[in-house]
Amino acid sequence: MTDSNINRRTLNDDTVLITAGWTLDNNNAHEMVDAIMLAQADGYKFIIIDMRDLEFLSSAGVGAILGTVETNREAGGDIVLCNLSEGVQHVLTVLDLVDYLTIVPNMDVAVSRCTAKT
Repeated sequence: MTDSNINRRTLNDDTVLITAGWTLDNNNAHEMVDAIMLAQADGYKFIIIDMRDLEFLSSAGVGAILGTVETNREAGGDIVLCNLSEGVQHVLTVLDLVDYLTIVPNMDVAVSRCTAKT
C-alpha cells in the first residue's frame, strides 16, 4: 500500500467509508480533503475514516480532518474515526482533540454510531 492510498466506498445512502493509507501528511493531506469534500458534495451525512493502516499522522493530516468536520455536523452527521493505532491516538491526545473528534475502536462501532444518528 502506498502512503497516499486513500480509497472511498459507499456503505449506505447516508454513509461513506474513506480508508487512509499508511501516512497522512503534507504530501497527501489534500487528497484526504478532496475525498471528504467530494463525499460532502455528494450528500453523505456520515463519513467514516478507517485508519487501520495509518502509521504516521502529521499536523497537515490532522488539519485535513479538522477543517471538514463542522460541515458534516452542521448537516446532522459527523466524521467518525476508527481503528486508530496507539501512535495516531497519541498524536490526537497530545493535541487535545480526542474530546472534539468522534473516535471509536473499530468499524462495527463506527457503522452503528452513524446508523444510530440517522
